[in-house]
Amino acid sequence: MSARGDRSERKRAGKRPGTGEARATRQPFHIDKLPPAVHRAIEYLRDRGKTWIEIAEQSARSYSEDWAKDDGGFVEWDKLELPVLELFPQLRLSRSNLQRWFDVRIEQTRAQVLAESAAAREFAQAFSSATIEGGNEAVLNAMRDQVFQLARSASVHDRDSFIAGLNVLTMAMSRIQRVDLAKQRVEVESRRVAQLEKDAELKRKRFQKEMDEAEKKVSRGEALTPEDINKIRQRVFGMGPAPVSANG
Repeated sequence: MSARGDRSERKRAGKRPGTGEARATRQPFHIDKLPPAVHRAIEYLRDRGKTWIEIAEQSARSYSEDWAKDDGGFVEWDKLELPVLELFPQLRLSRSNLQRWFDVRIEQTRAQVLAESAAAREFAQAFSSATIEGGNEAVLNAMRDQVFQLARSASVHDRDSFIAGLNVLTMAMSRIQRVDLAKQRVEVESRRVAQLEKDAELKRKRFQKEMDEAEKKVSRGEALTPEDINKIRQRVFGMGPAPVSANG
């Protein structure tokens, strides 16, 4: 490569990011030093169609409290501290600085907020489409997919915080699974108890029926036979015939 081509390559590599391109590092702007009221004024004027040249010219005018209506100045230059004032020797904002500041601080921030809002909606949609009842596995899968998608898009600086948060999330999901298992055990025990109660009620009804028949038989003056006793043992308690005594 020629020396001229090498210089051109270095020049291209060191050029400033263009409009809409994110900065590799957060570089301060002179406009950042101005009061928040000035920032809001710039945003207000730009959103209402003012060009950068018009906003720059308006910044050089004498301050007016009604600047939004009378096109007066929106920067109170005489109230700025000297270190800040020295950054603007002409007592005006330049078109290029206005454009770069607005692009980085306003438009790119807005775009990032919209992107994060869209990701949050997608995250919420993944959970809302997975039913909780009987579907914890579906919820866990949805969470896993969304979490690792966000992990891939996280910056190097954010990834450490992300992993730390993921560890907390993993512990929380483990607790949810333990609670779910405990719930299942309670449900199994509840079904077992319910079945025992059902069996006991059935035996009670059988016993009552057999006792009613035995009472009717006794009321007619008839004696209960060993066969009657064995029938009660078998039908009510599921027991075999009573053992016959040696003297019987």
